[in-house]
Amino acid sequence: MINTVEQNIIQILIRLDIPGNAAKIYIYLLKNGPSTAYAVSKKSGVNNAVVYRELERLKSRNLVYQLGIKPLKYEAINKDGLLKTLKKQNKAEEKLLEKSLKVILEGKKNLISIRIDDYNDLIAEIKKEIEAAKKKILIRLWSEEMIVLEKELRRAESKGVSIQLLSFTPLENPIGETFSYNIDPHSFTENGERGIALFIDEERVIVGNKIGKYPIHAMLTNDPLITESIKDQILLDVELVKNKREMRKE
Repeated sequence: MINTVEQNIIQILIRLDIPGNAAKIYIYLLKNGPSTAYAVSKKSGVNNAVVYRELERLKSRNLVYQLGIKPLKYEAINKDGLLKTLKKQNKAEEKLLEKSLKVILEGKKNLISIRIDDYNDLIAEIKKEIEAAKKKILIRLWSEEMIVLEKELRRAESKGVSIQLLSFTPLENPIGETFSYNIDPHSFTENGERGIALFIDEERVIVGNKIGKYPIHAMLTNDPLITESIKDQILLDVELVKNKREMRKE
């Protein structure tokens, strides 16, 4: 009767191309030490004709060694040897999987969509995306978030990243092309809830709502439909502010 522990080992050995009967033989030799094929057949419950074939399979996988001549005995590699073999197999499979996935997904963009419920996590992700920006940043925010993101935005600007920034509230120190609705922050009474939207390099967006509450509603994604929609919203807001400026001049 095979116990649970032995069944676990058999399942792992199957991954090494060692089927059930061969696995039973290996476990028998591991537990009982060097044995003849006859003893293995008698005690392991594996048919005598099958034992010789599976012993050869185990020898070819370097899991069993042949000892002496008369009587001819077989010995299983110890647990350390088995673990080493399994790790080597895992590494080979990992490399094969990585190479195969690279070929299959070549030229394709993996879709990412990450939900964010915590304000500090949201700010950390926004900072990370700003620091990774190479060409373009569009951002719509409130003065509270401008304070915590200013250092990263100025660093991006110093690297030559194009920045268009739209603030709902007045900003003392503009960055890049800055536009503002100039809303008095003290007049904003919607339970302290704010929103933020970030568009990076025509690829990714982070959008957040209900900031100031917990949990917030936020998401990082590179879904083309969402990224284009957020980009269009920010640019539309920018155009509205520009138009208001022109109207004031007239």
